[in-house]
Amino acid sequence: MEKLIRLIKLFFTNDLGEEKGIKANDYGAINDFVYAVKVSWKYNKIYILAVMIAGISMSLFQLIGVLIPKVVLELVERNVTTKTMVISLVVVGIIAIIFNYTQGKSEIVTEYGFDKVQYHLMGNYLKKVFYTDYKNMENPDFLDLAERARRATYYNTGFHGYCMNVKWVINSLTLALISGISILFIHPLIVPALGILSYLSYRFFENTMQWNKIHYEDAMAGNWRKHNYLSNCTRDFGYAKDIRLFGMTPWIQRIWDDINTVFWKRCKMRHNRWTMCEVKISLLNLIQNSILYVVLIYMVLHKGLGISNFVLYLGMVTTFSSSMTDLFSNLVWMHLNKLQMDNYRTFMDWKEEIPDAEKEEGTIQDIILEKYQFRFENVSFHYPGHEEYVLKDLNLTIEDGMKLAVVGINGAGKTTLTKLLMRLYEPTKGRILLNGIDIKKYDRKKYYEIFAPVFQNIEIFAFPIWENVSMRERERTNMQRVQEAIARSGLNEKINRYEKGIETQLLRIFDKKGIDLSGGERQRLAMAKALYQDRSVIVLDEPTAALDALAEDHMYQEFNKMVQGKTSIFISHRLSSTRFCDQIVMFEDGKIVEQGTHEELMEMNGKYAYMYQVQAQYYQEEAKKQQNKFGEEGEVSYA
Repeated sequence: MEKLIRLIKLFFTNDLGEEKGIKANDYGAINDFVYAVKVSWKYNKIYILAVMIAGISMSLFQLIGVLIPKVVLELVERNVTTKTMVISLVVVGIIAIIFNYTQGKSEIVTEYGFDKVQYHLMGNYLKKVFYTDYKNMENPDFLDLAERARRATYYNTGFHGYCMNVKWVINSLTLALISGISILFIHPLIVPALGILSYLSYRFFENTMQWNKIHYEDAMAGNWRKHNYLSNCTRDFGYAKDIRLFGMTPWIQRIWDDINTVFWKRCKMRHNRWTMCEVKISLLNLIQNSILYVVLIYMVLHKGLGISNFVLYLGMVTTFSSSMTDLFSNLVWMHLNKLQMDNYRTFMDWKEEIPDAEKEEGTIQDIILEKYQFRFENVSFHYPGHEEYVLKDLNLTIEDGMKLAVVGINGAGKTTLTKLLMRLYEPTKGRILLNGIDIKKYDRKKYYEIFAPVFQNIEIFAFPIWENVSMRERERTNMQRVQEAIARSGLNEKINRYEKGIETQLLRIFDKKGIDLSGGERQRLAMAKALYQDRSVIVLDEPTAALDALAEDHMYQEFNKMVQGKTSIFISHRLSSTRFCDQIVMFEDGKIVEQGTHEELMEMNGKYAYMYQVQAQYYQEEAKKQQNKFGEEGEVSYA
């Protein structure tokens, strides 16, 4: 009984709920139509012309189909000669073939013409993704909007669906106008009666479509994003070993099942909603057909309507009824695709944190300086959506050419410091100065060119080795510098063993003969990339975290040799690896608790000295094991 009451309630109500996440802007129907036409015209003029021609030719071909029975019966009634009948039918047939050919040809053009438009739409989308503020890439709501925007570039949705709807609207509107004018001669009330019933069908369809947009399309964006992530992980070579060796398949399957449970739940809701919509529309179609046949039978019996005209008007009324229903239905689909286009446009119009020109922010283009001194003044920072500060009232000066070590336990704020320094984020409070000038006044892209970072998670691309070093096209790459950077990073001996040298393909994504690198080799490749860029400041953000203490110490000593003469920032939670630095700052709970050279901090006998001594015991034990295994040669002092 409760289910029946709910179904009855759904029949008469339209509970749309609220859209979650970032709500798309409503640009308006006319504005979106003009935008779709401009975009299509800009990237493929033939495509938009073909859409309009297809709509018109399709309607004319359908009208010919309605007229043919009328022509044949009328010729029979007039008792014309066989020759006249054949000629008449041939002429009508030729006209039908012309319209059919025009329709078919234009539809082929529209089918393949969208490829060029889609290429540019996706290209603009990717540019937005690449250049958006870094913080957006850590914002789930923004990522959901990006997923919704991406889906608007697919076939049969968004832009493509909208243009196809335009074609069908042109077709339905042309049919409705011509057939509507013709059936006014039967009875003037038939047109408004059928129009009202068609409009009701449209309202039922529109309500269901809007519900589908909010409660299925938009609500599933996050689920689809998780689905894509998990699907990519299971196909990624980098995860393949862990999945197999740690027996992760059942665990991943459970997560997959959870994602699909949400999907199927939404699908069931969607199915129920569309079933109710079909029931409503079928009921209205039954009423429409009843009215149609009652009126036409009455005209035959009492108004002397001839057989040929009966067939004509039967076709015209049926055409008007179906075209009105199709018109409203296509307007609904057009509106749905408009909403998807709004997602795309909202994403593309997303306002980045553009510097304020009136405050002279982002105006300095020339950042080729003789020295680079950075100063943090009372800098505090918390991530968007969080109230807890990760950095608190930070004051720090990084002198030109300094080797600065930033140490502390995980979560102390070390990486956040480098994100602010490199302007991946802006301070919540305070400011950062470069040579006494607020870094906001420098052009962001030019400012990025100061830094050569090596991050903890070292990713390599399925490109040749040289391209992983230069990160540029061949014509923009200095191959000699690539070789020099690889040699300085200590990778040349390894790479020279390969037949193709620096042309060797990494990974087996594009080349079955591609090679992979070990963890240490990846770190050296990342360092070669940083050295190739030859930038003024090198940031090493725990790139050796995956190594054991002794290997990390050895690697940092090599890094120290590689970065001679450059301002360098070394981040590590292991203290002994940074003894060679000019200054060491120790972070705790977002604050600098100690600062000085290694010797000065050890003399203070504070938190740094305590942590160093605790860690040194482990290092010394590891060193003894290495010495026992390989002999006394290469002994390392940790005092």
